[in-house]
Amino acid sequence: MTLTMIKDFSFKKFLIMNRWYLLLLLGLVFVSYVNALGNSFVSDDRALVLNMPIWDTSTILSNPYPFIRQFLYLAVYKIGGLNPMLFRLPNIIFHLGVVLLIYTILCIMQKPKVGILAAVLFAVHPILVESVTWISAGVHVQYSFFFLLSLLFYILSKKDIPKYIASLIFYVFALLSSEKAVVLAMMFPLFEFSFGSLMRSWKRIVPYFILSGFWVLLYLRLFTFRAGLFEGQQSIDPTIVNPLLQVPIAISSYLQLIFWPNDLTIYHTELSFTVFEFIVRSAIVVLFFGVMFYSFKRNRLVFFWLTFFWVPLLVTLNPFVHAWIVAERYVYLGAVGIFVVVAMLFVKLGQNPKLKMATYIIFSLIIFSLIIRTILRNIDWQDEDHLWLATARTSPSSAQNHNNLGDYYGRHGDLINAEREFKIAIVLKPNYADAIHNLGNAYRDMGRPEDAIKQYEKALSIEPRLWQSYQNIAGIYYSQKSFDRAIDYLQKGITANPQNPNLFVVLSIVYFKQGEKGKATEAIAIALKIDPNNNFAKEVFLQMQNNTLQ
Repeated sequence: MTLTMIKDFSFKKFLIMNRWYLLLLLGLVFVSYVNALGNSFVSDDRALVLNMPIWDTSTILSNPYPFIRQFLYLAVYKIGGLNPMLFRLPNIIFHLGVVLLIYTILCIMQKPKVGILAAVLFAVHPILVESVTWISAGVHVQYSFFFLLSLLFYILSKKDIPKYIASLIFYVFALLSSEKAVVLAMMFPLFEFSFGSLMRSWKRIVPYFILSGFWVLLYLRLFTFRAGLFEGQQSIDPTIVNPLLQVPIAISSYLQLIFWPNDLTIYHTELSFTVFEFIVRSAIVVLFFGVMFYSFKRNRLVFFWLTFFWVPLLVTLNPFVHAWIVAERYVYLGAVGIFVVVAMLFVKLGQNPKLKMATYIIFSLIIFSLIIRTILRNIDWQDEDHLWLATARTSPSSAQNHNNLGDYYGRHGDLINAEREFKIAIVLKPNYADAIHNLGNAYRDMGRPEDAIKQYEKALSIEPRLWQSYQNIAGIYYSQKSFDRAIDYLQKGITANPQNPNLFVVLSIVYFKQGEKGKATEAIAIALKIDPNNNFAKEVFLQMQNNTLQ
């Protein structure tokens, strides 16, 4: 099937004719990800799922995170509560959808052989595990699914208004899934530039740019809030990076991970290279773009799919870094372009009778190896203990992961090693408020309250919004029966985070112990107003009523 046969395309006929290929792809996705279904919540899942204060539409509408994603979380929560399997299942379903769309689009644009080989590669490749297995990163799978649906209907919509409208609707869904989709409007003129006519099609393309432009303005309004949310936490520091350094490192790193997916990690911090290594990486990137431009005249399909690799990365390749320079989830959609070109190469080699058998044996061995690597990588994401220990092997200079390792040791009662890891994190990142706060936690658990308070105060001098430090200082003073000091720090914590009901609950406890029962009742009422279903607040209120609060 080629682009000239679009008018003859029928979804029903396509499904019947390709049912065995589609079942094969379903089976490969299942085999690759079935062992991830039982994994726990990890990392950002705590903030985005576990610690969501109120599970209703009002919270979603006021949340700066992707709109559709939040409604998906709400629906899953209403169905099965805080079950990580149910939160992860949509990621796998969306991934399967992306795999099937890759096959469908390639059958239309090229040949079924290219389609099945590219889709198989995408179904099982371990560089995609972070996006599929990590619940919080599933937004990349989700917006990719909706964009590919939009692209499919655009391809099929020549003089078909309903399909064109469907394409626009799915593009809006992609934008509502992630702000990173705003750059994908570029793929429509690139498609026409490669296979059609920009002169004849520009009116059909303009609406995609209008939609993206609207979302750019919308997300610029949220940018300051999100930057502030991450600053001082265990994400990254806002900084400006020289694009002449950033782009070669990022693109060469992604290509390396696609062709040799060994050092997979949540924190790609090992990005220091010698001058010679940087020159080699820069040469690889120059060669990549050279091949892309050369292929414009020789093979438009290769040109299109090589552009498909880097266009989705544009949002993350900006010099104003509020994101990681390299993160596997960022390349989820762009990896399609590389896999298609690789599939085209294997099909080309397979056309030679002398190489046909060897070509497909090698391809099968590659797929088997990728499946094994994906299954093993899923185990790394099993829970936070597995994840942080796995990351320690690949990212030894990551301040974030040393902080996480400190938490790991602390949870297992090894406070000496916890202290060591937090101190390493602080050496690597001196203004790391989260690690400094956690060092305070270690000292508190060691029975060193004065040292703990010093660390909490230091963390607050760097990040005044770190309400947990206020709360923990208050807890120390409460244990020392210094109720006035405890109240003072709790009120500062409330100023930093006025929508946290538990701060009001703790404040009510201190007031009650101080004999200020009226103020205690007032504080607990505020907590219940913020979160009427807060069990902690209900329990404390009941104990106050029965005068049994310990």
